[in-house]
Amino acid sequence: MKSKDRFSIKEEEEMEMKKALLLLFMISLVVLAMAMTEELPEMVFVSGGNIIYVGGTHITEDSTICAVNLQIPFIEGLTRPGFESYINSLIKSEVEQYSKEIQKMAADAYEASKEDEWPFRTFDVYVVYTAYLSNGILSIDMIFSEFTGGAHPNAARRTYNIDISGNHLVSLKSLFPSEDFENKLNELLFSKIKEREDLWPAEFKGVQPDQGFYLNAGRLYIYFQPYEIGPWASGMPEFSFLLTDLM
Repeated sequence: MKSKDRFSIKEEEEMEMKKALLLLFMISLVVLAMAMTEELPEMVFVSGGNIIYVGGTHITEDSTICAVNLQIPFIEGLTRPGFESYINSLIKSEVEQYSKEIQKMAADAYEASKEDEWPFRTFDVYVVYTAYLSNGILSIDMIFSEFTGGAHPNAARRTYNIDISGNHLVSLKSLFPSEDFENKLNELLFSKIKEREDLWPAEFKGVQPDQGFYLNAGRLYIYFQPYEIGPWASGMPEFSFLLTDLM
């Protein structure tokens, strides 16, 4: 065999080896970061003759840099299609932006760990929701959670409360504008907070303009964010009251 032919065969073998290594690398990337999307079961509610559907998309991505687990709800059946489109886009954008920010933090931390040679811990971003319909108010109750390498995850809760008849978002103040209602609610809340040894009653300053709440089965639920009225170990404290007791 001529020397030139031997070199040609060797080059072909090296090329095939490079192709095989490239294919293996691409397969490993797919294994390390495989995104899956599925539709979640619909929840069906009836209010004043209207049938409201709350469905969702579930997105998961198994990655060694940032594991993603997102539930993105959407609403169907509102009487104003324009508002329905607006609220669905608003919720979707908030979840996607939140996930994007955590994934960017994870990528930056991963690169820094390689440069500084320190162990990297996989980040997590997690969003979950549930829905309630009571007294004409549809509540989309969501929890946003991330792990960014600290001692424990960080979390926040957000509820979209929608007046079904008027097709608009409502706050606690707009739903219950009476000053007597607010005063009575504050008294009951303070009393319940004092009953728990793990909470900080002095940190409670009354319900806020952006107070987290939702309605379910004729009850008003008030909740607080982590550290708002207690330590991390106390989670997101929640208290409920019969609406008839507050009127």
